[in-house]
Amino acid sequence: MNQITFIQDTIELIKQFTLASKNSDIFALENLLEEKGIFEIEDDNLEIIEASKIDFLKWYHTKIKTTKINDVIYDQCIGCSFGKNIVILNLGTFPRMPQEFTDKTKAGLMLDSHNGKIHRIQFCFSFLKTDNKAVCDCVGEEYVKYIKQGFSKEEAIAMYDANPNSEYSYITKKIEEDEIDNIPF
Repeated sequence: MNQITFIQDTIELIKQFTLASKNSDIFALENLLEEKGIFEIEDDNLEIIEASKIDFLKWYHTKIKTTKINDVIYDQCIGCSFGKNIVILNLGTFPRMPQEFTDKTKAGLMLDSHNGKIHRIQFCFSFLKTDNKAVCDCVGEEYVKYIKQGFSKEEAIAMYDANPNSEYSYITKKIEEDEIDNIPF
C-alpha cells in the first residue's frame, strides 16, 4: 500500500510562522522549527550569529512578548539566497533594528524548509520589491527635503529631530545632550 506524505511548502510555513509571531505563540513556533535546524539571532553584542532551535526560541520569545507585530510584507531575496521567500515584520525593524547609521533600514527573515519544518532562518537585507537603503541615505533625504525648502543644514537637522512623524523616525535615535560627552570620538 502506498502512503502519501504531505509536506508543507515554505509559503504555508511562512504564513504559520507569521501568525504564531503575531500571536506571540511560542509553542506553535516550536512546532514549526526543525530540531537540528540553524537559526540566526543577535548575541549580547548585537552581532548576528547562528544558534540552535532552543537558543533561537529563547531569543525570539523575548522579542515577540515585548513587541506587537503590526505590519507584514512578503518579498523575495535578491542577494545570497536569490528567489527565496522573505517575511519583513514591522517595516523591517523586527526582530532586528539597525545598529548603526550605515546599516540597512530593514531586516527580513528568510525561512527555508525541509520535510515540512523550517530548518533555517537567516536575516536578509536585499529584497526584490521592498526598498532598503542605509539609514544615513534615508535621513539624508529628509535633510535635503528641508534644505531645498530654503532651510539651513542646522535648521534641517533640528526640524528632522523635532518631527515625530518623519518617515524614518522609527529607525533613528535622537542623541540627548548629556550623551554627546560619552561618544567615543
